[in-house]
Amino acid sequence: MNGYTLRYMVAALLMGSLLILIGCEQRSAEPAKVERPTASQQVDVEAAADLSLAIWQAGQAQVLHAHASVETLQRAVQALLAQPSEEQLEETRLAWLDAHREFAATLPYIQLAFSPSDLRGQGRKLLLALDSWPAQPGYLDTVPGYSDSGIVNDTAIELTLVNLRKQHRLTAHEEASTGFHALEVMLWGPTSERMSEDFVADSNGEKPEALAANRRRELTRLIVKGIEEDMAGLARRWPTSANNLSRAYLSLGPVARLQQIRAAHTQVIDEQLMRRLPEGSESDVESGRAADSKQALLAIMATLQSNWIPTGGGGMAEVLLDRHQVRALEQTFSDFEALLLKMEDPFELAELGQLGRARKLLEQMAGLMTGTVHVPVSEKDVMPVSLPAVED
Repeated sequence: MNGYTLRYMVAALLMGSLLILIGCEQRSAEPAKVERPTASQQVDVEAAADLSLAIWQAGQAQVLHAHASVETLQRAVQALLAQPSEEQLEETRLAWLDAHREFAATLPYIQLAFSPSDLRGQGRKLLLALDSWPAQPGYLDTVPGYSDSGIVNDTAIELTLVNLRKQHRLTAHEEASTGFHALEVMLWGPTSERMSEDFVADSNGEKPEALAANRRRELTRLIVKGIEEDMAGLARRWPTSANNLSRAYLSLGPVARLQQIRAAHTQVIDEQLMRRLPEGSESDVESGRAADSKQALLAIMATLQSNWIPTGGGGMAEVLLDRHQVRALEQTFSDFEALLLKMEDPFELAELGQLGRARKLLEQMAGLMTGTVHVPVSEKDVMPVSLPAVED
């Protein structure tokens, strides 16, 4: 299933909920707190219940799909290690790209699931394990000028997944030894010149398991194993019958659930999307080797759009915003996507003006989602009124 198919599936889940908007929403001049609806917001409770459950189920579908993509990636790595070839290395890289984008599309749902205060620490730990970037290549493998660098060459570190998790971000945030971007370093290489022969097993010496080539193979296998374990654990905790992540969410009232989604999504814009748009050419980029920063960002945006303004109508916007804000939000999504498609990937090559424009569009998007950005009524939306003639 590709990203477009999934997007329509999510939209279908959302459209299964009958949305009834009671009245027009009016916002106060003060910024609305997203944790609870304002007094002027009137949302049909039954519609909110249907929509909030549909969004949770869409999250489950996306998590399962991302996990399946990771399993495909794991099989590709296994095939590469069993019989290294340039063709299989390319297949493995393509599997990484697919899994990375599907994972990116889960981020708004993960933010929602771990919103409760007693779960936030778990959510942060999971995201750091799976998605820590930038990844310092010299922490993992040989880099030019340092032939003995990295875990690949440090035989004092026994290669087990438990040890890799202990080494992850041990003394600095760039020291990634688990997750997608550690695996990116292994598949593309520290200098983006990885060759399949780097994964050929070496049987020479008294302790072949200590040789760099064999440790590189094992390190790569363990990293993808860790990604699969983390995604499988998330998938097990998601269903409403699991009484785990879903319990905290379903214990809220329907309208409160929508407000939690709203808060989670604006946080994703601030902490995930903004972070992926560098403020200058010297800023860190997410996937410099795989050149996938832009596509991952688009995957996150597709999830947000499917929740707020799904294809065919319905969604968060129609429940929480007035019709002028809905129209403005739809246009903002469209403008942001069009701008992003024009930009270079990796983003460090993009024009600074484009990056600045993209950040402003994200700020506008967040303001519209929270309801704090008001859209002036255009002249064509105002009904003409015939006034009686004034006698002299």
